[in-house]
Amino acid sequence: MTSTITAPPTLPAAAQHPGVQPTPQETCDAAGVLSDVLRAAGLTMLAPIFYEDERGPFVQLSKIDADEATELARLVRKGMKRSFQTALDLHAAVRAHGLDNFPAPVVRHARIHLGDVSVPTADRLACILGAPPQPAKLDITEWPEAWQVVDRLSAAFNEATGGGLLDMGFHPRCERCEGEPVIVLGSLKIKTARRLVRALQFGAP
Repeated sequence: MTSTITAPPTLPAAAQHPGVQPTPQETCDAAGVLSDVLRAAGLTMLAPIFYEDERGPFVQLSKIDADEATELARLVRKGMKRSFQTALDLHAAVRAHGLDNFPAPVVRHARIHLGDVSVPTADRLACILGAPPQPAKLDITEWPEAWQVVDRLSAAFNEATGGGLLDMGFHPRCERCEGEPVIVLGSLKIKTARRLVRALQFGAP
């Protein structure tokens, strides 16, 4: 008999508490839930199987062909539609402020990664988010001044997003490779990125 799903299945207890080591029964239940969902999606060759060894219980997936791999990627991407849209909205929002050299944000590990920007771009972003402007003649690409830009952007970002965290760093000019100094903006949770988009679109609070 072919199983069907008329409503989203209830997740096993371990799935509702990330970071908690699942029991063998919870792992087996998770394999069953995944199997039902995959069959409902028509991915019948992708069979989740329960295993247990010295590492503990786990779910192993069987090999699939290119067509099913493509369909699985499409379904996962569809489920992440809001994340990808947030990345697009964020890139559009920074470009609308004239930051044309701002890298396109990338969705990875359920977070939005912002990439590296020049020190002047980071300083301009800080001003857009509410930081006061820097003195016109100040060379902000030097070590102490660049770290002040990091602090300014961190404070403005925190204020604009209502407490969001931005894990930044500074890479100074590389004399060997002649690379320009950059500020590494790190990554954001999806919900924090959405708050940043709103701040860029409608102004910092």
